[in-house]
Amino acid sequence: MHTTLLTALLAERGLNHLSFLIVLSIIALLLGIFSVSRGRQLASLMLRPAIFGFAIVSILLLMLIPERSHMQYAMSIGLTVHIILSLLAFSLLVLASLYAGQVLFLNKVLKERSARALDAHLPPLLAVEQYFFRLLTAGTLVLTCAIVAGVLFVDGLFAATQLHKTILSFVAWLCFGGIVIAHYVRGLRGKPIILLTLTASSLLTLAYFGSRFVRDILLS
Repeated sequence: MHTTLLTALLAERGLNHLSFLIVLSIIALLLGIFSVSRGRQLASLMLRPAIFGFAIVSILLLMLIPERSHMQYAMSIGLTVHIILSLLAFSLLVLASLYAGQVLFLNKVLKERSARALDAHLPPLLAVEQYFFRLLTAGTLVLTCAIVAGVLFVDGLFAATQLHKTILSFVAWLCFGGIVIAHYVRGLRGKPIILLTLTASSLLTLAYFGSRFVRDILLS
């Protein structure tokens, strides 16, 4: 149903008519697809209520809130590639951040030795951490491709109206890249890596949605 709704909206409006709520709903759909692709693994099942709840809220907002302000783009193949890669990268990195939060939670539970009654219902910490780094690596690679596509194909990337988004995206990319390199080269892991990941995700969220939220929701 989610896919059908978005397909109908995009068929009607096209990629050159992406509002804040449509982008939010696309992200929610991608998160749902990535989560379902993990099957019935415990780590994925623990996150699924939050992911599906977010998807439901995004659909309700899309259906109930009238949108009066939209950004029109002169679409090209390069810009389309940049948009698609950006959405994929953001979805992967948000999902990695959710797994990062799960790693923090499992660490806390194990340190407090309060998991005895819940051991059978908790995913293995090392398995969750390994999948977190795989998602982070994939998301960082896709984000790198999205940034390269943006530099090559997006006009006005460094214009005054877009500069804050560009700077925040680059800073987030540097953080993600640094985490991936530090992990695979030096074997770094643990709480500092998790907290830096969450910080970088916050910067990327602000870059992707900050101005869209103000323009399409608050000012509309």
